[in-house]
Amino acid sequence: MQAADYPFSRAVASSSDRRRPARAARRRARRSRRWKSLVCALALVLSSAWELPPDVRLPWGPARALADNWQASIYDEGLPAQLVAVDKQRQSFLFFEHKSPLKLKYVFPCTTGQVPGDKQVINDLRTPEGVYFVEYKIAGGLDFKEYGGIAYTLNYPNPVDKLRGKTGYGIWIHSKGYGIYPRDTKGCVAIGLKDIDTVGPSLRPGTAVVLAEHVDEKSVPRPDDGTARRLRLLMQEWSKAWAARSPKMFEFYNPEAYTKAMPESFAAFRQNKERLFKMLKFIKIFNKEIHVLQGPGYWVTWSEQLYTASNLSTEGVRRLYWQPDDKGFFRIVGMEWTPRELGMEAAFRNGTLVAQSSLTLADSEMPVAPRLDMPENAENLPAGGTLVAADPLIPQRRPRPAPAEINWGPIQDPAAQEREAKARAEAEAAEQARQEAARLAEQQRLEAEVRARAEAEARARAEAEEKARQEAARLAEQQRLEAEARARAEAEAARVQLSPEVRQTVTAAVRSWEDALAAHNVRELTALYDQRSFNKVAGVPRGLPYGQTVRELRRRYAAPLTVVSRAPRLALTGEIVESRSDQLLLSGRGMEQGERVLYWQRGKDGRFRIVAEAFTPGDSGLSAHYLERISGDVSRMIEAWRAAWEQGDLNAYMQFYTDDAVQAGRRTARAIRSQKERLWARVSPTLVQLSGLRLALDDKGGLRADMLQSYADSAGHSDRGTKTLLLAFDGRRWQIAREDWAAEAPLPDVFDAGSGE
Repeated sequence: MQAADYPFSRAVASSSDRRRPARAARRRARRSRRWKSLVCALALVLSSAWELPPDVRLPWGPARALADNWQASIYDEGLPAQLVAVDKQRQSFLFFEHKSPLKLKYVFPCTTGQVPGDKQVINDLRTPEGVYFVEYKIAGGLDFKEYGGIAYTLNYPNPVDKLRGKTGYGIWIHSKGYGIYPRDTKGCVAIGLKDIDTVGPSLRPGTAVVLAEHVDEKSVPRPDDGTARRLRLLMQEWSKAWAARSPKMFEFYNPEAYTKAMPESFAAFRQNKERLFKMLKFIKIFNKEIHVLQGPGYWVTWSEQLYTASNLSTEGVRRLYWQPDDKGFFRIVGMEWTPRELGMEAAFRNGTLVAQSSLTLADSEMPVAPRLDMPENAENLPAGGTLVAADPLIPQRRPRPAPAEINWGPIQDPAAQEREAKARAEAEAAEQARQEAARLAEQQRLEAEVRARAEAEARARAEAEEKARQEAARLAEQQRLEAEARARAEAEAARVQLSPEVRQTVTAAVRSWEDALAAHNVRELTALYDQRSFNKVAGVPRGLPYGQTVRELRRRYAAPLTVVSRAPRLALTGEIVESRSDQLLLSGRGMEQGERVLYWQRGKDGRFRIVAEAFTPGDSGLSAHYLERISGDVSRMIEAWRAAWEQGDLNAYMQFYTDDAVQAGRRTARAIRSQKERLWARVSPTLVQLSGLRLALDDKGGLRADMLQSYADSAGHSDRGTKTLLLAFDGRRWQIAREDWAAEAPLPDVFDAGSGE
């Protein structure tokens, strides 16, 4: 490429310039003015590249953000071959393939920004909402824990984001080294390691990514209402106007919005294009299939594009961002161009390029052969070969030869003519030197201003970053100290001491355990155990597992149970409180006594629960204490039984017997009642006296009552002997389970005085 193709290249004087110094000087002056305008434009671009602080208000004011909580809609018109959609509400990563129709191929869990809503400013921890595109892949130099080793960058902020005053950068699709958790990133989208290995090869540069609060994959795609097709047609018409070098191209733009969204103003953009339209001999634009997607308050159309003109040829991906104006007409508010090797140029040179067919509002999207306005082969390209530029909208220039000299004056003397030419040459050389010196001085001044501004902004940013770092370090140190203080306080609070309050709490818990055991209340009994830590705490005896322990308690004490115990003795071993109780347990299965040890540990909720237990059989010395406690109730029960017997009240008499009671060979209460009915029908009791009551615990868990009995009836018969009752407690009252009689002397055969009773 020649030096004149670059705006910043210095002009090289040709032979015609030397022959015509005045004309060459004018050309150099024009180049100097163009160079100055380009330097100003470069300064504007560099200044706009620095991000404004969040508290700086742009002159035009930030546009209202329309993306917050955006519900994405994807229509069945102009869809790309592959599409990514992220549902921030459900934390879902959706990958679609367009195979007539669009089909959902992958669904992965993902994580997005820690703060809900649409991203507005840098470091707000939000994930943006809108339509974005994959730029490139980062496969090295990343923090594995934070990014998983692979990342795919997105083009945030896009032109509409810049139009709305949004700031920030570095929005990626990546993974996490040690798992993902909902809403855990600083604004990126992260998926699992295996998931990114699966979908990563499909995230090629240019892949469309829809970031939204909600995406309903069941309704994707939705029928187009005509808007998507109309926008595809607008992009095609815009391409035709550009290729025709027509002023109608500029009617597609919103000048004010374009100026806010793009690095250069719309006026500068138009001025440059009008100059190129006059300079270029032809422009050809070839679009492959035009795609379209709706964003929050805007639409974006894009296509693989080949641009060829009389000065260069280039290919890549063109994106146009559209918004309706005040009258409802869609206008371009921003553009993006990504140079990329697509093979279109080679196909064009070989005559095999197939471009997008002309669209109508109801025609087919099938590509057709090149139209007549497309070069059929490479012969129509510039003779000098194909030149590649970064942006086809800013073509470069080639030097044009100077026109032939025309002399309109009279013929002069050769010597005078030579002197005059020499004087003019010297004057023009001096003027040229002066202009060159002025140009260099102006260039140096502008470069110094740009450097000074960049250095000032770099210093300000460095100072802000250092201040932020110091503030973050201070907050981190403060949080560390507070965490240590909380940990010490929690450790001190968690430490168990045998204070009066702890003693009272554990003693009450022991009583609750005994009451629940006696009442067979499994729910209250199991609530007193720490099921997770039972038999797993170091320093306590190991016994049966928790489930087997509860089942054994229920099995051994299934019958009505009486628990007699002394106040527990408490001791502290580390963080474990030991309660030791002398216990006496009486049930239908027998009597059991010994020492019960329960090991209590305080949980995070402050409650004490059992983590181990042990029972050691032995004489607890509680028998006499228990007999003393129940003797009054038993005496009153026996007296009531005696009175019912003496009065011959059969119903009241039978209430004191268990259903399976045994009396003088008669088994069951029914047999006893039948015998009494027959006996008392012939003779009735007239005297029943009891004396010398003695109580003792029975080995089978009951209570034995021995007493001296005197009996007489209406037939004049009487006897005297020893009555023995085996009593059982059903949890509410005492009843006779067995009744035995031993007379002092043999009774006559004609009458069974006492034993018959």
